Amino acid sequence: MKTNKEYKKWIEEISLRFRKSQIKAALKVNSDMLRFYWSLGKDISEMSKKTEYGKNFYKSVSEDLKERFPNVKSFSVTNLKYMRYFYEMYPEAGNRQQLADDFKTEWIFQIPWGHHMKIFDKCRDNPNRAMFYVRKTLENNWSRAVLMNFLDTDFYEREGKALTNFSEVLPDYQGDLAQAITRDPYNFDFLKFVRSITKKN
Repeated sequence: MKTNKEYKKWIEEISLRFRKSQIKAALKVNSDMLRFYWSLGKDISEMSKKTEYGKNFYKSVSEDLKERFPNVKSFSVTNLKYMRYFYEMYPEAGNRQQLADDFKTEWIFQIPWGHHMKIFDKCRDNPNRAMFYVRKTLENNWSRAVLMNFLDTDFYEREGKALTNFSEVLPDYQGDLAQAITRDPYNFDFLKFVRSITKKN
């Protein structure tokens, strides 16, 4: 029979392992969702350039997708526009050979969608500036509020523009970024989307 002290230590170890597993699972869901958003953004970017789709293109896409997936909120007009920004900000992310050679394009699939939207708002035409904030978010486990603070204070301009390589990281299971990923409503919405596909098949 374990002593009380041993038992408590064992429970702590289980809790830590479980929390780390939760973070890994949330990161996987987040990454898959962002890859889907990027690919849809690519489709939207390419199709919206065709003149026959006109001004109501986003509205039509939104309505048609919502009709197929009525419980999914990710297909709003605003979110579809952000997906296009996502692809156009990082078009190289689809190059698998480049991903093997360069971790930088992989970083974009590791932070929550809500973080990305804030970065797009402040770095729309500057991919290097955007990537700087993606990297800093990962390095420092920034919550969305902290990220917004640094975006508003021109941290990129003050701290230098060079991007350095760093190994792939797993957010600290107690950190703000990990909390954001596990609670991101877009991840839950994406899981509803996956469930709706499974039911239809």
